Amino acid sequence: MPTKSYPPNGKPHVDFVELHILHHAAEEEIFGLWMIGELAHHGYRLNASQLYPKLHNLEKLGYLKRREQVVEGKLRKYYRTTVAGRAYFRSRKRMLMELAGEALSAKELQAVLESRLARDRRKQKGK
Repeated sequence: MPTKSYPPNGKPHVDFVELHILHHAAEEEIFGLWMIGELAHHGYRLNASQLYPKLHNLEKLGYLKRREQVVEGKLRKYYRTTVAGRAYFRSRKRMLMELAGEALSAKELQAVLESRLARDRRKQKGK
């Protein structure tokens, strides 16, 4: 049986908020307030005091890199996923796919796939 690799803190868990952060930060630069709104679309109700420690921890682990820019007189921190962050995301995504394959019925998986395809079509129309 293959050995699972765990994150540096040794905890074999999947933090869905962290996965959302890493996913979106791989697609484009993100900042905290935008991420709070994006997570709300997925049913997560986080405030800044809950999100920013996650961003800081992901940065400390080397999974995110940060740049700062003054926007409307305030310092905004933008985050992007690093190479290590993308590798960590892929490893957790594999775990998530394994769980989904076991936990979801074929009908549920089909519904997820159809939803994803519809979202991709909407994105294509917006380009």
